Amino acid sequence: PGWLRRLCGHLLSERLLRPSGVQAVVRGVLEATDGEISAAVVGGAGAEAAALDWRKCDAVGKILAACPQQCLSLEDYYRQVCPQV
Repeated sequence: PGWLRRLCGHLLSERLLRPSGVQAVVRGVLEATDGEISAAVVGGAGAEAAALDWRKCDAVGKILAACPQQCLSLEDYYRQVCPQV
């Protein structure tokens, strides 16, 4: 639902703008859960695991590139986030 998407986006944005927030978000997205690892191993590992890693990296890029609504400007957002990267 829309309200849940907005709430998650707001919480994610708050986390990104904190000190070491980018690192925390990147780690959270990139670290695989046991279920993902098991599915990749059972399902043939190679290509599926690589695709899973690629999707995670793509998700991180989209998260970092999106300017949160609570920021005053795109420049202000990048000024806060870029030094963390």
